[in-house]
Amino acid sequence: MIFLAIETSDPRGSLALFDQEGVREEELFSDDMAHAREFAARIDGLLRRGGFTPRDLRGISVSAGPGSYTGCRVGVTAAKTLGIALRIPVVAVSSLEVMAAFAIASVEREDESSNDAFVPVLDGRRGFFYGALFRRTAGERPAREAEDQVAALEELAGILRGPAWLLGGGADEFLRGLENAGGDRVADFRRGPVEWDRPRASILAALSREALAESSFDQEVIHSLKPSYLRPSEPELVLARKLAGKDR
Repeated sequence: MIFLAIETSDPRGSLALFDQEGVREEELFSDDMAHAREFAARIDGLLRRGGFTPRDLRGISVSAGPGSYTGCRVGVTAAKTLGIALRIPVVAVSSLEVMAAFAIASVEREDESSNDAFVPVLDGRRGFFYGALFRRTAGERPAREAEDQVAALEELAGILRGPAWLLGGGADEFLRGLENAGGDRVADFRRGPVEWDRPRASILAALSREALAESSFDQEVIHSLKPSYLRPSEPELVLARKLAGKDR
């Protein structure tokens, strides 16, 4: 059985074909969000290079966010469209979990000085950050210790306590905010390599392989899938403020 992993929560994005043995091929996109324009062609090209057609797919996994609003919408919409058209299951995974799993896989297990906790953070803008807390386990899937959430800096730092590795596109801004706020909270976090900041379709594949193998097509489940934005987009916030102004 062949499956497709769709990771577009990050502006760079990636795709992967995989089976029960592992990843067969992964395609990493450029940094310009080109997958929003060329997504269907990229999936078709990946399948063709592997000698497959869409009809060969037996399931799809998608990184549902949080992350880029456009990217999450593109990925989830593509996964739902293919899933319903091909009558195959679709499994959604948190993009923060994908990042944490990649970081965990990159840390040498023999390094006893390494923290076992991992905090992926994204910049939610206007003083807000997305974050979650995971811990390394013996298996491929990290243990979740705090749910995906969006909160102001101080509140989130109080929830996602270290010592922990810090990673993600908002990690540097998060650390600067802690430094500016003073106190010793910044010492709880150790900045991970920037390579960890990018969620990868190959890691999404590893996280979803077991669930896809055990899933069957359910149109209602697929219809109910939505991007995990956690908070309204900026256009939605602007519209809400305008409507609130009109109501007064």
